[in-house]
Amino acid sequence: MHFMRGEMKQGFCLYIVIFCALLPISVLSGCEQRQNKAYSVGIINPGSGYDEVVKGFKAGMEKRGYSEGKNITYLYDGPLKNLNDADVRIKGMLAGNVDLIYSLTTPATKRVKAALAGTNVSAVFGPVHDPVSSGLVNSLANPGGQLTGIKVRGSTPKALEWLRAIVPAVKVIYVPFHITDDAACQTVDDLRETAAKFNIHLVTENVTNKKELETALMNIPHNADAIWMTCSNLLFSNVDKIVKAASARKIPTASSTHSPYRSGILISYGENDFHLGEDVSRLADKLLKGASAAQVPVETAEFFLGINLQTARAIGIKVPPEVIKQADFLVR
Repeated sequence: MHFMRGEMKQGFCLYIVIFCALLPISVLSGCEQRQNKAYSVGIINPGSGYDEVVKGFKAGMEKRGYSEGKNITYLYDGPLKNLNDADVRIKGMLAGNVDLIYSLTTPATKRVKAALAGTNVSAVFGPVHDPVSSGLVNSLANPGGQLTGIKVRGSTPKALEWLRAIVPAVKVIYVPFHITDDAACQTVDDLRETAAKFNIHLVTENVTNKKELETALMNIPHNADAIWMTCSNLLFSNVDKIVKAASARKIPTASSTHSPYRSGILISYGENDFHLGEDVSRLADKLLKGASAAQVPVETAEFFLGINLQTARAIGIKVPPEVIKQADFLVR
């Protein structure tokens, strides 16, 4: 009996030794399989105005070990010509067993969410203005579904303060915006609330397409002290027209989205496109590694101040030195 117990102990010890020896091999094998796995990520981009965000996303993925053509394939044919094309592209991605979908803007993300119902595919988004108000997630801390990402709402109040720091006398702001666009409406709500504190009057104009925008810009109120560019793909895709109309009137332009100072807007305070894309890539990496989108909190983008000094000179505005010193980006 004593001899049998000794044999059992010996056998148990041998089992432990073998198990410990094989465990690292098993773990390494699992890691190697994950490293060698090839992923496919679909991208739904509603307009060329967001190309810099896509570049930032791909650069961020590269930094995290996802090399295009080696271990990751992007299902992306460039910006959509029409938002209605999104449904066909998403359907094709799902048919191709896509691992993850990345959508840009609220309207595009709404279509992605609808298409993902009943599937086990997750998605990341960014920029999205306010994913909770838009019904994309349950809450920022606990998205609760198949989507998570980066929200950009929150910069408008400070953006107006920066405009006032450059043009203290502003009293009337002209705001063309798309009334059925969630992000645009939310921007106007935030702007209206902040403007009331400074006794600034907003003159809003609903524009639903390029032609209506052009008409609105031809009829800027005579007493307008500035033009505000809202968070909208329509306006962002036609920023050159806004800049041209404002320059003709010698009035400043401001925005709380997409850092459009590069395109001639005098002052913008909002997310930086490339940096935003990099942030989205960090969340995408988490989901590809197995995290549940339902439990990955939605993050808020970092905001940056951009000033176009060329535009300032063209319309005869002198930007105070103390404001220039605080700018994150300048066009001289």
